[in-house]
Amino acid sequence: MNCTTFREENRGPRFRKASFSYGGGDCVEVAYHDDQIAVRDSKDRNSPTLWFTKSEWRAFTSGVRAGEFDFGD
Repeated sequence: MNCTTFREENRGPRFRKASFSYGGGDCVEVAYHDDQIAVRDSKDRNSPTLWFTKSEWRAFTSGVRAGEFDFGD
């Protein structure tokens, strides 16, 4: 195994938070890795990571934008 292969195999997802996370602690982090989207709790980075396909993630974010998850006041 060469060094390049070793680095590629050990490189994990690079998680990021939304730019409008204000440090309140109620955030999730999202990463794109190996053609999938990973989501984890930003407060507990050792908690299980949820994995989604691109089409699952696209359906979810489209639903969020369309207000499908708004619970009302």
